[in-house]
Amino acid sequence: MSTTGVRRPGVVTFIGVILYIQAFLALVAAVVMFAFRDRVADAIASNGVTLESSSVTFGAFGELVVGLLLFFVAAGLMRGSRGWRAFVAVVEGIRMASALFLGLWYHNSSFDESALATILIGVFVLWALYGHDASERYFEST
Repeated sequence: MSTTGVRRPGVVTFIGVILYIQAFLALVAAVVMFAFRDRVADAIASNGVTLESSSVTFGAFGELVVGLLLFFVAAGLMRGSRGWRAFVAVVEGIRMASALFLGLWYHNSSFDESALATILIGVFVLWALYGHDASERYFEST
């Protein structure tokens, strides 16, 4: 709850919880990739793609950074930070635009379905953070 008495709306809490879950899963992926980098490289190589274990380590560092960033974003949204809200909006906009581009460029069912799901999720997130009256009051009060 903020200091002005405006309660955090359920949709903002929902988005924050989802971000916390994504952060946790990214951190788990990083730990697994660090711990089993040779096995991960071998598993990928079994699909005909040559990958060094150092590349898996680099990917694990990437997952670690993403996990930490998601944690900070979720914490910022839960506190009512307008800066993190804007950051989420920019990232969702980029994701939606790239999904639309890929869906139109590679016009087959898997890209179309993925693009549609990404766009619908993005629209929901943007609505939850900007279009919902209670969310607007919450972020303006903090």
